[in-house]
Amino acid sequence: MKRFLFDVVLFISVFVMPWWVTTVILFIGIFKFQNFYEFIIAPTIMYSLFRTESTLLISSPYFVFSIIFVLYIGIDYLKSNMIVYK
Repeated sequence: MKRFLFDVVLFISVFVMPWWVTTVILFIGIFKFQNFYEFIIAPTIMYSLFRTESTLLISSPYFVFSIIFVLYIGIDYLKSNMIVYK
């Protein structure tokens, strides 16, 4: 039930709150819950809604998704190796 309520707050924050508030909520969620795949979904939705058109590689949806995915894998790896987190 806690995760469901957290997901509702996260979903609302994607559309209503500034990006930095949603980012803080995402980082709280990734350390609070196991396998927090919403960390990949929420930024992808945010990028899809609020991006600007450009021909640069860094603004490509595939590039942004791969950065988000690598960030998720890195944080999950660090989380599993943290002494304080266990």
